[in-house]
Amino acid sequence: MKTAYIKWIRFLIFIVLAIIAVMSLYPLFYMAFSSMKPTIEYIKHPMGLPQTWYFDNFKALIYRFSLFRLFGNTLLYVGLSMVACLTISIPAAYAFAKLKFSFRNGFYIAMIATMTIPGVTFIIPNYLLMSKIGWTDHIVSVVVIWAVSAIPSTVFLLTSLMRGMPDEILEAIKMDGAKYYQTMTKMILPMSLPGVVTVSVFNATNWWNDLLTPLIYLQSDNLKTVTVAVATVLNRFSSDYPLLLSGLLLSSLPPIAIYIVFQSYIRKGLVVGAVK
Repeated sequence: MKTAYIKWIRFLIFIVLAIIAVMSLYPLFYMAFSSMKPTIEYIKHPMGLPQTWYFDNFKALIYRFSLFRLFGNTLLYVGLSMVACLTISIPAAYAFAKLKFSFRNGFYIAMIATMTIPGVTFIIPNYLLMSKIGWTDHIVSVVVIWAVSAIPSTVFLLTSLMRGMPDEILEAIKMDGAKYYQTMTKMILPMSLPGVVTVSVFNATNWWNDLLTPLIYLQSDNLKTVTVAVATVLNRFSSDYPLLLSGLLLSSLPPIAIYIVFQSYIRKGLVVGAVK
């Protein structure tokens, strides 16, 4: 009886997970099939499969909207933001987790408290600040806003991870004459790599999908990101849904590819440090 009960529970769990998977993947397949239809065919059969494979929508995105340039801009902004965020967050997390200094807990609590403040409250002050220092319509504004906004959550997650590392290992490497930066780069960073990759993937996904920040700070067409360009297509060609869905499909592929490539690190990062 117990074995049969467990089998039924597993079967129900499988059914629930299958339903969730179908609901999650359906929008992706809908975008893929709809983007390969002419506009007239989409209007007549919006839910059906393409009768003929139509790739002109992708060609239009590549040649008319400079898709490769948009992807290059977004990758550049995300990459620079990642470098800036990790350059500050990793040493800060190491200091909060393993070093002892005055007001350590107070600084940590104050930084974590900023995570509770809605991001929209910083829009006007940040824009006024960027305007006064001349960083509007420049990639630096987007990189700084993205990196700074992600630092508190990144430090919080990495600090929790580093606190679970044995102090004996760190003491041993210090006795060998290693300095603080050597301890961080040769011991702390390799041990916390799964957590660093996990938080980096989450940050990169959020930045890639961010519409508001580049829309506010970047006015020039040659500086726009993929997300902003897709929104522009929606405004200019509101009735050309296959073209819009083509842009949405292509813009969603990089985050999916990043997750597939780093999924092993993400699984490790979600559980590492949970058990001391």
